[in-house]
Amino acid sequence: MYLMKEDIAYLNDWLNQENEIAFLVSNGQNKWIAKEKHDIISDLGAQKTDYGPSTIIPNFVEFNLWHVPSGSLPLLESKLTETKNLNYNGKITDPWSGWTEKRPGANPRIPYFGAAHPGVIHLEIRISENEEIPMSCFGWIGNYYKIIGNGADSSTEKFWNKLKRMIKKTGILIPRANDTDWKKEIYALPNAYSEIKNGKKCSMNP
Repeated sequence: MYLMKEDIAYLNDWLNQENEIAFLVSNGQNKWIAKEKHDIISDLGAQKTDYGPSTIIPNFVEFNLWHVPSGSLPLLESKLTETKNLNYNGKITDPWSGWTEKRPGANPRIPYFGAAHPGVIHLEIRISENEEIPMSCFGWIGNYYKIIGNGADSSTEKFWNKLKRMIKKTGILIPRANDTDWKKEIYALPNAYSEIKNGKKCSMNP
């Protein structure tokens, strides 16, 4: 997606109104909490971490979004516990009250649930006021791991299709970097599309 701030606000409002989705946001070092509503723009370039300033990226924000009907989220035990107990994946009993990770991931901006979790949708937003419009995206593992018994809940598949329909209805499909040598595959939401039509450049890659 190509987005301007006004497009982010629209997307944010849509997500906040979706009862099936919760933002999983930082609540302290290795601590996370699920929230029905969250302000994306306030976190742009300001996601605080305890790993030093090098992990703060200007004009960037990312979230793990929990599809609530998909069921409980796993609580991964520490690697030390894992070696002693093969049945090491617990459950987060109440994400709305918060939890502390026992095994944090390499990315301190989002909670870690292993290689991928089919009940979690990833959102990355990049924005620039002066330079070319960067590329933002949603990501979902879907049924990639279904063969090993970790498939997506049917309700999450339905929500993912609903999300795609919203983006298709709201945005205009254009080529990467608005270059006619490429096929149309990136959705520019209304404000970004208006800027691009007026000559503003947009990025080729994320």
